[in-house]
Amino acid sequence: MYSLSFDIETEEFLRIEKVLLFAGAVSVTQTLGNCDVFDEPSLSEIAKWSTCRIIALFNTRPESDFALSQVSESFRVGKLKQDELSDTDWSKSWRKEWSPQTFAETLCICPSWCRPPDNPSHLVVIDPGQAFGTGSHETTSLCLNWLGQNLSRLEDAHVIDYGSGSGILGISAIKLGAAYVMGVELDADAIVVSRDNAMVNGVERKIAFVDKVAPEIENAADILIANILLKPILELEPIFHRLLKFDGVLLLSGILTCQVDQVVSAYSERFSINLAQTDGDWALLRAVCLS
Repeated sequence: MYSLSFDIETEEFLRIEKVLLFAGAVSVTQTLGNCDVFDEPSLSEIAKWSTCRIIALFNTRPESDFALSQVSESFRVGKLKQDELSDTDWSKSWRKEWSPQTFAETLCICPSWCRPPDNPSHLVVIDPGQAFGTGSHETTSLCLNWLGQNLSRLEDAHVIDYGSGSGILGISAIKLGAAYVMGVELDADAIVVSRDNAMVNGVERKIAFVDKVAPEIENAADILIANILLKPILELEPIFHRLLKFDGVLLLSGILTCQVDQVVSAYSERFSINLAQTDGDWALLRAVCLS
């Protein structure tokens, strides 16, 4: 495990978080700092601004190196540091930061190393391993809250979780009443993690994880969830339309509020789409398939 840490302007956090996640970061944390001093590239003046400290974690050195190059080229950063962490350091750091969370007052997401709360209505036990998806990030929590608030829509539904990561959304959908889930994930390591999580939760017979959807599959999903990045969301509209049944629901997450209009424009021809929820600067869009 490798860490990349640096100081940036606080207002740049959301932009740089996207860059780090795209580069392969498995975790991005922000620590607010005091006013610090940075040199302008011209060295003609010194600017002061309110800063925060960013710590990003990566599974491999090439991913960390790529993120380092992207950050250095695109942002003004200070106190840049790259470290290799032992497995023990990573495990302790990760587990210390994550505890059980409840969504929509009905769904409890609990780390595998923690004791769950007493008698939760619906319990999902997750070990993210090297996969994205713990419920702690706003993009995931928006999806989990929607699922917990729409139990009638989930009942006996066929669901596709596109970009399934740890399997947290698909497993939660099963626990909340879905009949079957297909998780689509390009990362082979994440598929291994998600299958293990499905077995731990006793839903392995109701959920399958694959690296792609066969082209002949169409009109298969009552609900399709895509918690991914803006670019693939814009590119995948034809595939999502093919996979959804008429009147099926599409949930789009991983979108900043400032990007909502762009996504609505891309989907408005074949979907009735609107803003469902927000959490800070993150948005969840809900779309209904019109044909």
